[in-house]
Amino acid sequence: VEAVLTLKLGSFRDPGHSESGQVLSMDWLPVKPHNIMAVGFYDGAVGLWDLTSKSTLLRVREADKSLTLLPYRCFLAHDHAVRALAFCPASSSLLATAGEDRYVKTWNLRRLHHPIIAFKRSLTNEIYWPLNATGIMMAQDSVYTAIYSHGVHYFDFNLRTYFAVPRTSTMWSISYTDWLNSVVTCDNLGEVILAVLPQIRCIPQYVKRTLDRRFPVYLTLLVPHDANKEEIDGASAESESVLPLQSQTYKEAAESYYLQHSDNNMVTFKAGEKSAVWKRMKNTETKAKVNMDQTPLGALHKVRFSPNFCCHTWLVSGGRMGLVRLHCIRGMFSTPASMTSESQAHFHSLYSFEEPERGRGLRQTEHECLVGS
Repeated sequence: VEAVLTLKLGSFRDPGHSESGQVLSMDWLPVKPHNIMAVGFYDGAVGLWDLTSKSTLLRVREADKSLTLLPYRCFLAHDHAVRALAFCPASSSLLATAGEDRYVKTWNLRRLHHPIIAFKRSLTNEIYWPLNATGIMMAQDSVYTAIYSHGVHYFDFNLRTYFAVPRTSTMWSISYTDWLNSVVTCDNLGEVILAVLPQIRCIPQYVKRTLDRRFPVYLTLLVPHDANKEEIDGASAESESVLPLQSQTYKEAAESYYLQHSDNNMVTFKAGEKSAVWKRMKNTETKAKVNMDQTPLGALHKVRFSPNFCCHTWLVSGGRMGLVRLHCIRGMFSTPASMTSESQAHFHSLYSFEEPERGRGLRQTEHECLVGS
């Protein structure tokens, strides 16, 4: 694979000048024509690159014939590292950033002298901006967080909040699907949890029985090789492994322990609160204790829904041990037709593009097949 373009900070006079440190976050504009890329750096700076720019002041041909693209705009978003950023999927001029200074800010890229809104919370590992909402959801780190208030929160521009998923350990990643109005999370305890959200465009003051809206997809346990079934079942109901981990290296851990994945029944959610996986999720929402001496070998660091309409119930997750797992939320296939048709219209208007006349017949056939399926 050969690189076709290199993005660098700097200017035309000094394209190699860059003292911003590591790249910690980035996002690609989800609005047509998908030509803008935002990158967050260790010193709090955010750079914006226009990949279709033809300006001779931004496109530099290096001595080795490679092509370098310089940013058309840079601004200091935070006092420290930019941990996460996300474009608004309905506008190319709105950007949300989260920094090491614990601030979450929303920017109008046309007027960068001051953020539209800024509020201070705990450290944020990932943010997501839903399509049909005027706010963002955040995956929070467990530090600087008050007890019983850690997890996934949704904040709109009026600072109204909805507590979607409470957790006791660090949330590493979240993913939202517009097709199902649901969010899926993964955390340091190795649990993947699906939460069906209310209509977040107009959040009521009080949503009853939020626990009934959350469903565990699967959980991870670190189990000793010599553990019996009773000990494993007891650990499934509780939040900790069977025995504290004493290994100092991965090799020692592999010789003494194995990972056990307990999958929930995602075909039907009937009587799911009686399962051991659901009881473990309920327990880890409030009473879980994290052993700081135990290496989180079962931690999950990334989870994503499929963005495609034809397979919108599929999700993928990966963790510290390098295992990637795919799950199908088959119980969510009975989505109301009005909701999917509305989401499909939004998806078509944002992500589709005009094709030449000779290709429209084939595209129309594919569209009809998609609607039929």
